[in-house]
Amino acid sequence: MKSDDFVHFPVAPAYKVYIQYKGVFDMQDVYETIADFFHQKKFKFYEKQNRYRKPGPFGPEIMHQFEAKREVEDYYEWVVDVNIETFDMHDVEVVLKNGAKKKMSKGRIWIQLSGECVTDYEKIWEKSAFLAHLKSFYNKYVIRKKFEGVWWDEFYYNIILRLHALIKERLKMTSEINETRHHSRVH
Repeated sequence: MKSDDFVHFPVAPAYKVYIQYKGVFDMQDVYETIADFFHQKKFKFYEKQNRYRKPGPFGPEIMHQFEAKREVEDYYEWVVDVNIETFDMHDVEVVLKNGAKKKMSKGRIWIQLSGECVTDYEKIWEKSAFLAHLKSFYNKYVIRKKFEGVWWDEFYYNIILRLHALIKERLKMTSEINETRHHSRVH
């Protein structure tokens, strides 16, 4: 990010991460895991869109879009977007290890996690030209290192990647252990 871009675009987007999975999974468990994660991290969680396409020969296509926001301090917030798309989904009955039967879903699932760290989310510093210049000075010289380093790093590693690892763990994918689980925090 160039220094001039930071003045005009006070947003630091996180890298997008994806999960693609084909097999048997518990869709209700995936929903509840995502909602519980954001609830524990004190985010406000919204369902933006829910789309159901007519079933084809293999099953319906369903898309869910979620957004989670957290006002971390007075000056910046975190915004996370979660897009879930399922293809060729149909219900199957699975026998668990303890012998109980449970209805689960079989098909393909595609999950995209993205987000951004946004400064001046209430647009308080854009009410006049003087405040806009003051904001650009503040962004460029006072908080730039903290914004690009500490705030963005904490958001990306402790929110985006942890949620990514948690979803993979719930889907019983091969990498069930979060490699950053035992890392110490920056501050």
